Amino acid sequence: MDIKETANDLIEQGKAALDANGDGKVEAKEVVDALAGRVKETAEAAKVAVDEVKKGFDADGDGKVSGDEVLDVVEAATGKVSDVMLGIGDKVADIVAGDKK
Repeated sequence: MDIKETANDLIEQGKAALDANGDGKVEAKEVVDALAGRVKETAEAAKVAVDEVKKGFDADGDGKVSGDEVLDVVEAATGKVSDVMLGIGDKVADIVAGDKK
């Protein structure tokens, strides 16, 4: 299949996905409904993601994220980044010194 056939196939698949009533035509309402559905799905997924992040920050489980809880997460992340950077630095130092492990 060449690129033109592949593109035409993708277009037909897209049209079929949008043609909610199956009449072979894509109407404006079908496009709007498909977009509205995607927006709703995205909003729901974002809410779930925000809730998960909030749970990760809410160390005392009171349903609220305090400044201290945010600071604790930032400090923990900073410590992990620092450890990684120190590890990289150690490896570079070993390479420079001739120990290529």
